Amino acid sequence: MNRFARKRQPIIGRVAAITAQNFNADEFVRATRPLEQKGFSVSVVSNTSGMLTGRTEAGQDVNFVPASTIGDMEFDGYCALILPGNSHGMGESTQTAIEKFLSDGKPIIAMMGDVPMLAEAANSPDVSDAGVAISMNGKVFAARGESDSEEAIEVFAQVLAA
Repeated sequence: MNRFARKRQPIIGRVAAITAQNFNADEFVRATRPLEQKGFSVSVVSNTSGMLTGRTEAGQDVNFVPASTIGDMEFDGYCALILPGNSHGMGESTQTAIEKFLSDGKPIIAMMGDVPMLAEAANSPDVSDAGVAISMNGKVFAARGESDSEEAIEVFAQVLAA
């Protein structure tokens, strides 16, 4: 079969992934791949409109051009938010996006260094030390430990796809 003739899976929703310059590309892929496999389109959003460069653990550079800046983001166009662990240095604009998704009741998954921002915005300080935190249906859930964090990412994608 011609690889260009393969049918693409229909897109079932758009998810915003907020990330910053010098992001951890492995963590980014870890957070976004399950959603893409379920049929979601993941759009990179940042505080800058220029190219973002991340690095894998193997030392390879990965480049993205953000779909929009956080300030220009059309919140209604996204069904969920991913904070893959490196947007915590972006300040108020990221916090504003988190608060908007929370107030709209849209799911959020935060990883690593971004978990404290979600915990603060959701008024859930008990999850601030988790490796992964998920906000869904007005509740915040924490996953601690490597295997629990991996499972939380998969569950997040499955619940969104349901």
